[in-house]
Amino acid sequence: MKKIAIFASGNGSNAENIYKFFANGNRVRVALVIYDRPGARVAERMAAYPDVKTLYIPKSVWAENPQEILDLLREEGIDMVVLAGFLRFVPQELTEAYAGRMLNIHPSLVPAYSGPGMYGDKIHQAVIAAGETKSGVTVHYVSDVVDGGEILMQEEVEVAADDTPESLAEKIHAVEYSLYPRAIVKALGRIESPSADNINEPMLPPAVEGITPPPLREPAEEWAETLGVSYDPEKVAVATGKYAGEGDDEDRTGTSEDIKDRSVNAMASGTGLNNRPPRPHVDEGMPPTYLVWAVVMTVLCCLPAGVVAIVFACQVSSKFYAGDMEGALRASERAQIWIIVSFVLGVLANTLSLPIMLLF
Repeated sequence: MKKIAIFASGNGSNAENIYKFFANGNRVRVALVIYDRPGARVAERMAAYPDVKTLYIPKSVWAENPQEILDLLREEGIDMVVLAGFLRFVPQELTEAYAGRMLNIHPSLVPAYSGPGMYGDKIHQAVIAAGETKSGVTVHYVSDVVDGGEILMQEEVEVAADDTPESLAEKIHAVEYSLYPRAIVKALGRIESPSADNINEPMLPPAVEGITPPPLREPAEEWAETLGVSYDPEKVAVATGKYAGEGDDEDRTGTSEDIKDRSVNAMASGTGLNNRPPRPHVDEGMPPTYLVWAVVMTVLCCLPAGVVAIVFACQVSSKFYAGDMEGALRASERAQIWIIVSFVLGVLANTLSLPIMLLF
């Protein structure tokens, strides 16, 4: 029996969905739910399931004594940690102890619209503001880089012309409820050590409460299409072996960014991991996004111009990782221009308003 722990911060709908998905199975179960915000709705949701230990751990413990959390996970015999709407940075002690056994879900097609400051409705607002026609959901392993771990599965969502952040969020949630349990099954399969008695036993539990598990699909082709590269399953199987299937841990060495870089290049060219072709745009490095400055100018100076700067800042990473270096540079330059415009407009507004205030 594999045991899952869920970290959550808010509503807990994904946590409850994961619990229900595995509730009737006999090989996987949710054993522990930990939340970090007093009064979080997830506690109320999980109270209906007495077989799950649900605990509140304050932010002071996460920041000052993460070993206490790690000891708890080990005492409960937790095999995998799943983040479901968890808004706190996971301490390094935990990510190292559960390397390859900790998952997160992100409501975009990572690496686009991901990283520090990109979460929840902010992502959907940025996607719509940028005029994107596609968004999606990504399940990835957790590393010490925010949203930077190895991608496990992705699924696209169409963005309609009349979509709002709220309607896009509804589409995203529907995909999350289907994708996340399937990704957990796949991740557990990587760490599974089946005995002769259960080697052919399926990991999926029976359908519960109207949830019919869709067949597992390999996301590599969808991921390659999202990143704008070609994909040949046969070449990938020969060239990379482990990355196309359920590889050995020893072949997943290096940082999360190294792994992502090697995987994408193997899909694009069919070459081995040690003979990947050069990618000049990656070697040059990603242009500055100026995202922090864009946010600061939006808050302190000029809202309309600042929002435009944020949109261009968010486009830098998505265009860069799609191989469009020219587009990334152009987006970076435009973000910088609109930051300056926002600053100038803010200064002018304050300069003109001061005499008027003094007169009246």
